[in-house]
Amino acid sequence: MKTPFQKFLQELRPYKAKIILVILLGAVVSALKGATPALIQQLVDVAWGEKNQTLAWQIPLVIAAFWILSGIARYFHVFWMRYISFEISVKLRRLLMDKYLRLNLSFFQKFSRGQGGLISRMMNDIFIVQTDMNKLADFLREPFMAIFSLAYLIYIDWKLVLFVAVALPLISFASKRLGRSLKKYSHRSQEAMEDLTHTLKESLDGSRIIRSFNLEEELRERFSRQADSYLDSVRKIISREEASSPISESLAALAQAAILIYVGQQVFKGDFSLGDFTGFLFAVGLLQDSVKKIQYSYVKLQQTMVALNRLYNILDSTDTIKDADLVKPFPKDWKTIEFKNVSFAFDKKPILKNINLKVRRGEVIAIVGASGGGKSTLVNLLERFYDPIEGEILIGDTPIKEISLKELRSQIALVTQDVFLFSDTVEKNIMLGNSERSQDDVVSVARLANAHEFIMGLEKGYQTKVGDRGELLSGGEKQRISIARAFFKDAPILILDEATSALDSASEEEVQKGIDHLMEGRTVFVIAHRLSTIVNADRIVVLKDGIIVEEGTHEELIKRGGEYFKFYSLQTKNS
Repeated sequence: MKTPFQKFLQELRPYKAKIILVILLGAVVSALKGATPALIQQLVDVAWGEKNQTLAWQIPLVIAAFWILSGIARYFHVFWMRYISFEISVKLRRLLMDKYLRLNLSFFQKFSRGQGGLISRMMNDIFIVQTDMNKLADFLREPFMAIFSLAYLIYIDWKLVLFVAVALPLISFASKRLGRSLKKYSHRSQEAMEDLTHTLKESLDGSRIIRSFNLEEELRERFSRQADSYLDSVRKIISREEASSPISESLAALAQAAILIYVGQQVFKGDFSLGDFTGFLFAVGLLQDSVKKIQYSYVKLQQTMVALNRLYNILDSTDTIKDADLVKPFPKDWKTIEFKNVSFAFDKKPILKNINLKVRRGEVIAIVGASGGGKSTLVNLLERFYDPIEGEILIGDTPIKEISLKELRSQIALVTQDVFLFSDTVEKNIMLGNSERSQDDVVSVARLANAHEFIMGLEKGYQTKVGDRGELLSGGEKQRISIARAFFKDAPILILDEATSALDSASEEEVQKGIDHLMEGRTVFVIAHRLSTIVNADRIVVLKDGIIVEEGTHEELIKRGGEYFKFYSLQTKNS
């Protein structure tokens, strides 16, 4: 099984040429700077020592030219690394967005940190990957500088490398210890950020309820506790990040002191010239700076590994609805929709048990029963929001698992109790039902949905923005736009899931007119508690604890005096 880092390397393949360019530029930067100690040695011993005036002004100009060229190369080196990090972050966001859109609905119901956690992974975790990838420039460049500096030290005196060889393992050991600790607290801080995002989202989505129940203080305190938890994790992360430099510098300083003592002895013996010593000091400075940057980059990349692990936990999720390898077209002349021995469980809890139901084309089926009995789950299976754990659903003779998801869902229109409208114009929200249909049909379907009159009363008519989730419209107005959207889709199968249950009597009457038009000539699954949408159905299916206990017309079921009769009696008594 591949690690998150190995999977991430696969994401880098399209940028292989750019990364090679970054590495080559890093080598150029290091080579140009790495030549400085040798040039300084020549400046001190040859130019100054032998009083060579030509070299005395040529070598400084060469050093300046090398550093200028190094600066130019470093600009492109860092520019491309940063740009690649942005490309990768955008790619990861696209992959994550695509995954969110393909995930089974049960994934979102089971995800412990809710939508806020998913938003945090999209924004915060990928931001960490993006920013820490910038440090990859140092990680790719500084090893060259370390190699060039070491090569010069070996050239001066190979014994000097022994001191470096002792210091580097100690620095590496300290980095690994810090990295492991940083991984732990990075995970905690990212979870804390998920909690903060989740609370923020709930506070915005539930603003009316929060104010109505005076929950402002409770939400404020919860957010404050989570912010404190986040700060505590961040404090530990910062302490470990910032400890890396003093630790590496301290170890390097000890090694440097030992080297200086050794070099001093060599100077006293006459084995070291002043130029050798000056070049040596410069090389040690470059080496020390490189080691420090490599260590810091390593520490920062540990946070990237934590973020990548969290991202790939979602990207690798198999909890998705997939098309078959060889999909079939939606059957044109289908006569029935059939549920054959269908069972479904959520988190091992049985919801539907051995459902057998055949619906004729053009038939209106009402599904009734107590809350939690499996009514919505039954129609959700038809749209393949979930797949059954046993049995199959067929349209005509074709199992829906063999039909393209896009084509299957294009043949089904859905109107729910909780209407979702995008923050766009009325017209755009209606047209979402069918991207291939002409804009000219918007008004006609709005009339059929009994929505045209109120739409024309809006400030900009069909071009009026409806606000976030349609908050600028009333419940009845939103529902009628939802019905117009279903009309515009013009699908042969219609699902009405508690479409009028949240409306007052006046709004329900207006909406019901649109629904009556919408149902004409379609195969309809109606989930409703209100008798007005049930009694006129061609057939009523009664679900109890996930099992079909009764089936028939309103009159037939009343005569039986069973579950439907109890339901009907309760409704008429309360009406």
